[in-house]
Amino acid sequence: MNKTTRGLLILVGIIVVTGLLCLWLPFVGLPGASIGVALPVIYVPGEVLVKDFFGEGVHLTNTLVGMFLADAVVLLILAALYLRGGVKLIPGRLQAMLELLVNYMYNLAKSVAGSQAGRVFPLVMGIFLFLLVANWLELVPGVDSVGLLHCAPEGFNGYPINQDSPEGVVTLRVDSPLNSGTRATLADFCACELTHLGHIPKEYTESCAAAGFVAEHGEGEAAGGGETHTEGEATTTEGEAATTEGEGETVAVSAGANPNLFVVTPFVRAAATDLNLTVALALIAVIAVQVFGVMALGPDYFQKFFNLRALGNLGKKPMGVMDFAVGLLEIISEFSRVLSFAFRLFGNIFGGQVLLFVMAFLVAAILPAIFYAFELFVGLIQAFVFAMLTLAFSAQAMAGHGDGGHEHE
Repeated sequence: MNKTTRGLLILVGIIVVTGLLCLWLPFVGLPGASIGVALPVIYVPGEVLVKDFFGEGVHLTNTLVGMFLADAVVLLILAALYLRGGVKLIPGRLQAMLELLVNYMYNLAKSVAGSQAGRVFPLVMGIFLFLLVANWLELVPGVDSVGLLHCAPEGFNGYPINQDSPEGVVTLRVDSPLNSGTRATLADFCACELTHLGHIPKEYTESCAAAGFVAEHGEGEAAGGGETHTEGEATTTEGEAATTEGEGETVAVSAGANPNLFVVTPFVRAAATDLNLTVALALIAVIAVQVFGVMALGPDYFQKFFNLRALGNLGKKPMGVMDFAVGLLEIISEFSRVLSFAFRLFGNIFGGQVLLFVMAFLVAAILPAIFYAFELFVGLIQAFVFAMLTLAFSAQAMAGHGDGGHEHE
């Protein structure tokens, strides 16, 4: 077989495999089996998994689970080194890789912060490791796709469920390509809750009643307190109102509602896709910068913001008022760093998550792998940038701030 024939066979193989995975699989194979790719819910805040988990009003969200997992992975890596005998003279693969990373980061810290590198390095390295693991977590299979199945709230696109799903596993039924689901109305949500759970959550009782879901007791007496309760199992019929009957209680469901629209709330979501985490991490970094500045320069550090020497030397240098004004602008600059830190990280990671969602929805295989590789790079870069900015700002804060030749009095 000559090279031309071999090349032709390889080209044909590439075309066939690409056609199967990029055309037949997402547009024929998966929808034909009613397991086409559903468009995940794109929601900015972290989604609640358990309400009031940490106390009243403090919920457990999937982004918080992602943060805990990222912390656990970092701790597991350190524990693995310890359990395998700690730091060895002749390092294994894991130790060698970590030593290479730590040495590189420490040398970088020394080149930026000089003799103060030892003070700031633990924070910088900790931020880098945490964000690296947290950002790469979104690339793990099951993240953003496996979670709690529940009725689609108003305004969300939902899907019916596969009735023949394997025992213990429930999947959404997507039987057509590029099916973005059906947008749920309030009536759909209320009907779904009644049909599958037998009751409506307390926070939705009034709005569901306004949508036509009215609880009645006895011979038509309205239920008090604005709550809707049912004892039986709800059923629906086309063109008629759905009803549930219990112990002397009837719940009337408005006709036309679709009670079979569901969405999935993932158990785990990348932590940095939650603005709460990026803002908190930005605050930690910016506050730490101020602490490092005070530790290195003492009270004189605050001359950066309130240049009292410039005011005290106005007789000799009237333009010193500009130095004082610049110091006030530095205060604004510190606050702007919080926004810069937080929104840069959040925007890149959340945008990458949406990109992966859309590409997997459009083409189930091969092409999304390219964007997975891209997000692998973005996750690394964003962790590195956040850590390096923390290092640079800390080094700047710990350096002496000149007084422009002003006399110390």
